Amino acid sequence: MFIHNFRAKSLLCTTILRFLLFSQWSRVLGVHGLGINNSEPRKWWQEPFGMFQTNLREIDADMDVDQVASYIEQFGATAWLIGVGGIQAQYPTDLPFQERNPYLSKRESGDLVGDALEAARKRGLRLLARMDFSKVPAHIANEHPDWLYRSPTGETQNHTAGLVSVCPSGPYYQERMFDILGEMTSRYQVDGMFSNWASFNEEDYYKVYHGVCHCENCKPRWAEYAPDLELPNGPEDQTYPQWLNFSKKILENWRTRVIDFFAERLPDAGLMLGDSADIMWHEANNAIGRELWPHQTSETVSTYKSYRVAPVIVNSVAFVDMPYRMGSEEPANFAQYLLQTISRGGNPSTYIMGTPGKIPYLCLGVASEITSFHKKWKDVYDGLRPVAKTGLVLPNGDTMSGARYEESLSEFRGLYKAMQELHIPFDVLALEYITEISENGGLERYQTIILPDLGELASGEANALDEWVAAGGSLVATGSSGVGNDTVSLKSLPYERRRDVITENKLIWSTYFAPSQNDTELNIYSGPIVPVYGSYHVFDWKEGTSGIYKLLANAPFSPPEYAYGNVQVNERGAGIGAFKDGKGIVIPFTVGRGYYELGLKVFRDFYEMVLRQEGEARENVMFNISEQVEVTLNSREPGTIVVHLINMSGLRHQNFGTHLPVPAGTIRVSGVNVTAHALVADAMLVVRDGEITLPALGQFEVVVIKGLA
Repeated sequence: MFIHNFRAKSLLCTTILRFLLFSQWSRVLGVHGLGINNSEPRKWWQEPFGMFQTNLREIDADMDVDQVASYIEQFGATAWLIGVGGIQAQYPTDLPFQERNPYLSKRESGDLVGDALEAARKRGLRLLARMDFSKVPAHIANEHPDWLYRSPTGETQNHTAGLVSVCPSGPYYQERMFDILGEMTSRYQVDGMFSNWASFNEEDYYKVYHGVCHCENCKPRWAEYAPDLELPNGPEDQTYPQWLNFSKKILENWRTRVIDFFAERLPDAGLMLGDSADIMWHEANNAIGRELWPHQTSETVSTYKSYRVAPVIVNSVAFVDMPYRMGSEEPANFAQYLLQTISRGGNPSTYIMGTPGKIPYLCLGVASEITSFHKKWKDVYDGLRPVAKTGLVLPNGDTMSGARYEESLSEFRGLYKAMQELHIPFDVLALEYITEISENGGLERYQTIILPDLGELASGEANALDEWVAAGGSLVATGSSGVGNDTVSLKSLPYERRRDVITENKLIWSTYFAPSQNDTELNIYSGPIVPVYGSYHVFDWKEGTSGIYKLLANAPFSPPEYAYGNVQVNERGAGIGAFKDGKGIVIPFTVGRGYYELGLKVFRDFYEMVLRQEGEARENVMFNISEQVEVTLNSREPGTIVVHLINMSGLRHQNFGTHLPVPAGTIRVSGVNVTAHALVADAMLVVRDGEITLPALGQFEVVVIKGLA
């Protein structure tokens, strides 16, 4: 971004800066449905679309492209992503460093890409090219050892079929890859491009960790980037966070060159290549050994949509994980990928191995239903944008140590679950995007922003949030948010300094917060009593601020004969203070982590009380429906809200199973002559005295509400 590190010095500069940034995005993206006039025609990807990926095996070179294109059309998708080149070219390449698929000899034309492009064009499908430059065949690796990844001990990274990983710092990525792109774009007018696994491959297909690359291309680059620091071996090393930033910059530079290359060669092609490309990309998948976070897709799409006015594609994997590419994902779990995608304004995509029909993926039926639904109601999804007035900030794993990040992530997930169950509409704001969101004016629509145990913030992030609070926002911070060892980064919060932090089990166990008590010396208590779990930060509060709840100090909990003595002391369970036109609210312990890891409703109740009493955003819709339903809000035009209701009742340990029907609920609205259209039922709903009666909920429903005040 051209203003990434720039901070406006005055209100005038800030206004000009926001105008320039949004104007730039508008020109590039052809913003539509946002009340912005733009004379340039929109690109194809700026309208809603559905995609289908056939991830090719070399034996698929003889596929019947007409049959596949017809299948994709009937599936409900409008774009086809197909393997083109990189590791293996699916066309007659002339380049000596790109291997041609030997099975192409079975095709009369010898050209799978050309045949697929022709079949797609006949049916009005967009054809997108999937490229993979992460590895090269063994004979090419032997000819070009300077292209290869090298572990800290100098070893290469080898894979099935003799493939060897290359390094993004080396000549293959930096030079030869552009020769491959040049050949491909000169032959085929594809509609878009995705580059797979464009990264520094620390881990291989077998999930074996090899370490940071120490090739002869990386070493001098690192020495120039950080001359006084040692190149790390892996996450356990102190300089690994700096290396993450170093590697990120190399890839960002490479992506910028690819974007510029396509802008010149194929200006009408949409690129799926990083956060600043035409189409923002996310792959929704399951994984062996990775704990399921059931809201991952919704969370990710929300971070993208709150960051940029740009389309998002979620490529949903039909198999359970790479080691089991023929093991079908559960249909109910796969449905969640697609439903969470469209509920946040993203575009759905289905990803299978090979030719449709050769592997029995059980989830393709439901995938087709949801993709076709998205296509049927294209006008509803066209220009859809988030409109929730509450933002929950997602921690940045690149700037936190591993353990510290896991604690903050647990806090985030607990607060996420609480608000999802309470039907408090919210967007997810990625911490690394906060400064840019502020500079483009994106923070202005939020009334409440929540910081989950984030620790000390960078100056740009802190200044952006302080300015937002000063203008009238309510900032809710939990745990360590805004403080470092001896620093306070947020002026808008109601404490002056942190006096202590308690994380040791023997000191934090058997500690609680509760309403003011009268008889704790007599060991008589009134509730609710909220356990302190995870960490507790002891603050010196600013003069003129107020508090909620008080501490029941640590006391013995075992053996039972001695489990008593928790005395009330004057420490706040939450602190509240004004900051110019806004308000800062601090919950000094990790209430979200308590809810996520222990599951006690008392944590959620306490958080809800603080939020609704002191920092709740005022929405013009309220929901009365089962807590197993996830609710999201979007809009296309003033006075209209698009509500997605997703039934999450089938949640299991590692996926979703069959959902249970949810009884009818209601939506309370404000406005005159309000109408409500349920799209799945395709029926108008009864609206009486500001209350919309919902039908019983199956898998999902989408309600378009018009006439809101």
